[in-house]
Amino acid sequence: MMDMIGFDNEFMSDPCTHSKILLPIPENAREIPCDGCARENECAIRLTECVAFRVWSATGDFLDKDVTRLMRVPRGV
Repeated sequence: MMDMIGFDNEFMSDPCTHSKILLPIPENAREIPCDGCARENECAIRLTECVAFRVWSATGDFLDKDVTRLMRVPRGV
């Protein structure tokens, strides 16, 4: 005899709100700072990023003076 498997119908049909809480995506005030940067290919090969990219990723904007400044490998790589 097969056991019945139940589920919570309301849980299964409600829209997911986790991504709004866990992954806030900022409105981009400017395009990605890597476009046209002299070190774009180097960063892609070495897997590095500058202050401008880190700030742009978090806020959607960056300062021009931060492009290519304080290069480092991102955390978790």
